[in-house]
This record gives sequence, structure tokens and C-alpha cells, in this order.
Amino acid sequence: MTRPILETEGLTKRFGSLIANDRLSVTVEEDTIHGIMGPNGSGKSTFFNTVTGCYRPDGGTVRFDGEDVTGWKPDEIARRGLARTFQIPSPFEDLTVKENMLAVFTGGLRSSVRIPEEKRVRADELLELLEIDHVADQEAGGISGGQEKLLELGRILMLEPACVMLDEPTAGVNPSLRNRLLDHLQTLNDRGTTFVIIEHDMRVIADVCDRVTVFNQGQVIVEGDFESVTNDERVRDAYLGNAAEHDASLETLIGEGANASAAEEAESPDPGATPDAGTDPGSTGSADAVPAGGTSEAASAAASTASALSGIGTESDGDPWLVGEDLVSGYGNHTVVDGVSVESRDGVTCVFGPNGSGKSTLLKTLAGVVPAWEGTITHRGVDVTDNRPAENVDRGVTMLPQDGGIFGDLTVRENLLLGGYTVDDGTVREERFDEVLTSFPELEGKLDERGQSLSGGQQMMLSYGRAMMTGAEVYLLDEPSSGLAPSLIDQVFEMTRRLVESGAQVILIEQNVREALRIADYVYILAQGQLQFEGTPGDLTDEDDLVELYLGLD
Repeated sequence: MTRPILETEGLTKRFGSLIANDRLSVTVEEDTIHGIMGPNGSGKSTFFNTVTGCYRPDGGTVRFDGEDVTGWKPDEIARRGLARTFQIPSPFEDLTVKENMLAVFTGGLRSSVRIPEEKRVRADELLELLEIDHVADQEAGGISGGQEKLLELGRILMLEPACVMLDEPTAGVNPSLRNRLLDHLQTLNDRGTTFVIIEHDMRVIADVCDRVTVFNQGQVIVEGDFESVTNDERVRDAYLGNAAEHDASLETLIGEGANASAAEEAESPDPGATPDAGTDPGSTGSADAVPAGGTSEAASAAASTASALSGIGTESDGDPWLVGEDLVSGYGNHTVVDGVSVESRDGVTCVFGPNGSGKSTLLKTLAGVVPAWEGTITHRGVDVTDNRPAENVDRGVTMLPQDGGIFGDLTVRENLLLGGYTVDDGTVREERFDEVLTSFPELEGKLDERGQSLSGGQQMMLSYGRAMMTGAEVYLLDEPSSGLAPSLIDQVFEMTRRLVESGAQVILIEQNVREALRIADYVYILAQGQLQFEGTPGDLTDEDDLVELYLGLD
């Protein structure tokens, strides 16, 4: 009969006004492998850090093996028998693999602490068990990313813990090493070690976990076996996002998006005609009028024509302007994007996938922020694979990072003008500045205020506006709706669609799949760094298929 080995009750962790863990109560049974799932920002890593003492909780309790360990230091918790690994291993690169294993028991490189012979024997046994004994005498800085993961696990196991918390143990590991790692975990579990795993490769959760807890927005939303939780509507909402009409089918949502685009096109006045009070897209008929549908002033103003905002490119010729072929990239020894090909197209090209699937790394590779290890990137037929980000901006390719990337200590005006630093023609720069303020009138009254004083929604408007000042023809948007209130998300999608109407091509990474499908013209789905699907939104009307593709289960 099993018993709880790790229990949290009402565990809470805040960062300012943000509640990252909101009264989490989780029970892990002894001798099991327990999975933790949840979309980006759901509180998984904060939970690990709080349980293992890296963060001090703001409320609630942590009990390990029957003892209250709330607020203990990380080393005290590790010695008690609860250890953890990190997503990115950090071995001592100048030490050998075996020396890294033994360093767990030293007081420092220059200490006089002698390592007991039984620990040396244990190190040899673990190196053999993990099948890295053949690199035992190599410096850790020269081994592969997968071997680093195995070394990270081995160092923790040197402490002989009763429970190990693993943060994405297979991230960046090639398939053969992945399978070996899972075999090792199963063997160790059979020998009595309990594991708690955060993992974005859903095949890992499906293959090895006895029970799964799913987080969303800092709370537990469901627990159970893998099949039951992945079939739960709450989990689908967490990963795919909530649609405005919760019960609407994907086919309905996609159809509504297409119908909305067609209706907008049909209602748009002839660009050559002289607008009157009835056709002016900026006219409301009254200063107090509220736009139909209750959209905000910013969203309504964003509908204005943005003729000066696409100053670099020409009108679309129907061809993809930015093309990445067979891209491989990552960080250190860890491959994150593995042979992905993607193109910008007329309209909005959406890239979907769970956290850790390589979406942001792919976008950074296209922008030149992360170098491509293999493959090529071309812009209008010119090889830009080795371009720096500033060179790509000069060519007309700009990226909005996930946090907006504004300069908090600079004013709104200064942030916007920085976006136009490559524009030599002062008249063009002024026209763009005026049109950005027309699109986002909320910013006009805050031009002399610091960026950090703005609300989250206003900061995203500023980020969009600064990017628009470059006159880009290709925009790379990394989760622009992340962290925004639901009432602001519609504005983000409206801003994105208006970039297209100004003549640009957009590649959009977005967690809220259901809502993004309303504006998507083409879709890529990534999982575990590889392409799972590409095609039109109309090919994704079966939600069961979408969930399997999204989670990499297909």
C-alpha cells in the first residue's frame, strides 16, 4: 500500500501582484512517477522552486516524508532526501564527468574533505547504470547535451534521494538517448525512487507517469491518469485557449474568422474614393459613440489605413518573403529546433505548439537573434542566414519579443523614435509617428511618460507601435497576448490583422490557439522541436486531431 511522500497544501507564491502559485495542493505517492503538465506560465517551475526551497512560499505548507519542510533551505531539503534537477544542466565544465559526480561530497575544489571510498564506488555504479561510464574521464564541457542530462541525473542520485523532481529531463535530447533516459528512470523507480516530472514531451508523460496533475494560471485544474486528463475539456482550454464562444466547434471558429475577413474586405471603401462622413473608417458619427461589438477605442482606431507603415517593402507579389529551410538551432549543446522549414505568407502565418516545442527559438533564429546551426534563411531570395538582427531590421524584418521588449526607463516618445532610427527621411518618420498614434490614441497622452509606467496593454501597444516605426514588411510576433487581460486580447489580434492590411506578412506565435485560428491564414504546429503539421486552418477542424498534433502525440 502506497503512502504520500510529498504533499503541498495551499502552497502560494507571489511575485509582486502576480500570483504564480495559487493555493496549490498536490499529493505525490511513494514509489510512483508523477507528472506535472500545464501551458506556458501555469506555475510549474515556480512550484518546483518553492517546494525545493529555491523560493520561500508566501503561504501554505510543504511536507516531505511526513515532516514539515516549509521554508527550509535547498541544501537542507536535498540532504533530507528531496532533490531536483534543472532544465539546463550546469556541470563543472573543467572537471571530468566522474569528478562532477564526486564533487557533490566536497567542500569545494580546495577543501581537504576526503571522499569516502563507498561514494567512489557508487559513482562508478551510477555511471555504468546511466551508460556514461565511457566518458567518465572526459571533461564535462566536451560531452553532448544528452550526456549532460544523464550527468545531471547522476549527480543528484549520488545523494541517494527518496524523491527526485525532474525539470524537463528529455528537453534537447535525441530520441535514442531519450529512450535510454526513460528506461533508467523506470529502473530507478522500480528500485524505490519516486519521481516528479515536468515535461513538455507528452509522450514521456504518457509512457512513464502513473498519475498526472495539470496546472493552469497557478492552480490545479485536474488530476488523474494521462488519458483522462488529456480528454478533459478544462485541459484542452488550458492548452488551446478559450474561444469567445466556448462551445463553438473549431470549424465554426475558423469559418467565423474567414467570414469576418471577407466582410471587412467587402465593407472597405475604394482606396481611391474620397471618404465622406458615412464611409470614413475613423468616423463614429458622435464623439460618444461606442463601436459595434463593444470594441475599445484603441482597437477601433487601429482599423485606420496604415499607408506609411510599410515603407520598406512593395505590394505583395503572393510569394513568401522570409523563408527558413531545414533549420537547426539551440543553446549550448542542446538542440531546440530540429530541421524545421517555415515561410512567411500573405496574411497571418501562425506557429502553434506547447511550451518547450521550439517556437520562440525558431522565431529568434529567423530574426538572427539565435544563430542557425544548420539550414538557410532567405529574405526575398537573398541569403540572410548569418545576418545580425540589426541587419534584418534594415532589410524589413522585425521581431516583437514575448515581453514586448520596451525600454522601461525611456519615455513613450523615445521608444517610438528608436523604432524609426533606420529611417533617414524625416518626413517619413514623422508620418509613421503620427499614424502609430492614430492607431493607438491611448499613447498620445503618455508620450512623455516612462514606458514602465504603462499598463500591460499599453506596453503591448507601444511594442507594436515601435515595430511599426521600422516600416517592416515581415513581422515576427512572439506571443503578443501573453499576460494580458482577456479584454485586451481582441485588441492584439486586431493589431495583428491591421499589420497585414498595411501590406506586411506576419508570423505569429500564440498560445491561445482557438482565438488565433480566427485570424490565421496558414498554420504550422511544432512539438519537440520538429514540425508536426502545416496547412490551412480549414485542415484543423477536428479538435481531437489538433490536440494530438499540438501535444506531439500524433
